[in-house]
Amino acid sequence: MDRALFRELYAAHAKPIFAFLLARTNDRELAADLLQDVFLKTWNRIEAVAAVPADERLYWLFAVAANRLKDQYRRSANRKRAEERLEAGPGAAPGDLSGVLAGRERMRELETQIGRLPEELRGLLLMKVLGGLSSVQIGAATGLPAGTVRYKISQARKLLAEGLRLTETAPAGAEREVKEHA
Repeated sequence: MDRALFRELYAAHAKPIFAFLLARTNDRELAADLLQDVFLKTWNRIEAVAAVPADERLYWLFAVAANRLKDQYRRSANRKRAEERLEAGPGAAPGDLSGVLAGRERMRELETQIGRLPEELRGLLLMKVLGGLSSVQIGAATGLPAGTVRYKISQARKLLAEGLRLTETAPAGAEREVKEHA
């Protein structure tokens, strides 16, 4: 029943859903990726879809497609803002060539520091940041508990911040002095 229903849904609705996604993204590859996501969610929730009246299933699929589009827009907008902030640099005026060059240098340094992270931490961080996955999704993909994923991503970010010299470190012995005076 599940496979038959899925095939029926795909055969009947893949083209209109693809057209909907293509019209909003103007990118065939992205629309195809989003269509795949829509039908992956459909497959994973096939029991719920089976409970939806047959004449309302198309609307259910369109709702899933619209949500995937919103997620995509949100992710791409966040990524674009982050790239602009990195490229512009602090206090750089728009069109300032020195700010752009400094931003590019920071991007190269960021890529270098990401490459220096331990492989496991680098992979988890990239799945989170570039892949846009939640810790639960990453955990499902890697077999790690979501809490462990969050901890390891935190560790990766800490190492990255230290490598980029973004954190202030206490002078050597400062902790010892506090303990001695306590």
